[in-house]
Order: sequence, then structure tokens, then C-alpha cells
Amino acid sequence: MRQQTITPDFTEIVAQNYQRVYSVIYRLIEDREEAEDLTQDTFVNAYRAYRDFRHESHVYTWLYRIAVNLTKNRLDRRSRRRVTEGVSLDSPVEIEQDELVRQVEDWSQTPDRVFENRSIGEFLTSEVKALRPEYKMVVVLRDYEGLSYEEIARVVGVSVQAVKSRLFRARSVLRERLTCYERGEA
Repeated sequence: MRQQTITPDFTEIVAQNYQRVYSVIYRLIEDREEAEDLTQDTFVNAYRAYRDFRHESHVYTWLYRIAVNLTKNRLDRRSRRRVTEGVSLDSPVEIEQDELVRQVEDWSQTPDRVFENRSIGEFLTSEVKALRPEYKMVVVLRDYEGLSYEEIARVVGVSVQAVKSRLFRARSVLRERLTCYERGEA
């Protein structure tokens, strides 16, 4: 059996885009091991299809489309076989240090204000995770990954207007939930 070798060009593509692809998959699937598997699958599929890539879009947009499609398929399979699972309030929450965003703290804020801001950030993060998959996807790609509407449309496979509509709806849901949270209703 003849062994294929990866071209230097594709090796660069992997090196330049691996972390970004992993990051978007992880935000969508919320499981480190599955995100690693899906990231590898993304680059395997991309390598197989690379000679057919027409360079009509940026390479990372093309990779995101592959990654998002694989992730959607995995989430669909997961939801079909999922039995209602309970979550223990006593179980520890695992946080990986490489997933935390490091920021320089503003010491001019009071400790109460810092706590409040952190609480709101954690609340919004959990609410983004709870969004419907089609809303969550556009929020992650736009607000976390910084893709343009056009790039998101190509990645997700919908029109730019659909992206804007989903983003508007997702942000409306988040705004409503944040308002309830601030009133103490959440």
C-alpha cells in the first residue's frame, strides 16, 4: 500500500489554523476530547478535499465550514441517542487553564463590581451554551471568533440575511435573559 505524505503547504495550513478550529469546535460541543477528535477529523477531511479547494474563500473559512458540519453531525447523533441526563449540583466543575482568557484586572473597580462583572460573564457564557444550536453557532462564530457575516454564511451554509436574523434573535434571547438575571428573576 502506498503511503501518502502531507504536503508542506498543507502542514502550514494545519499549523496556522489548528487552534482556531479547535476553539470553535470546543465552544460548540463543550467536550475537550470530542473537540480534539473533531478537530483531527476536520483536518483529515480537509486534506482529502484540499486538491478540490478552489480558493474562492479564505482557507480558515473553508476549514470552519468542515468543522461546523462535522460538529453539527456529532451533536445531532448525540441528541438522538441522549437519554435525559441529570447533573449533580455537588459534582465539581472542570476548568482548563488553557481555556481561560487572561486579562489584566482593573484595580480601580471595587471588589463588589469585579464580582458582579465576573458573575454576569459566567451567566452569559452559560446562556450562550444553552442557546439553540443554530443561534449558538452564529454567536460563537461572530462574537468569539470574529468572522464576518459573509464568512459565517459560507461556513454555516445559509444566506447573509439568515445569519443576521439568527444573530439578532440570539442576542434578543440573551438580552432578555440578562434582564431577568439582573432583576433577580433568573
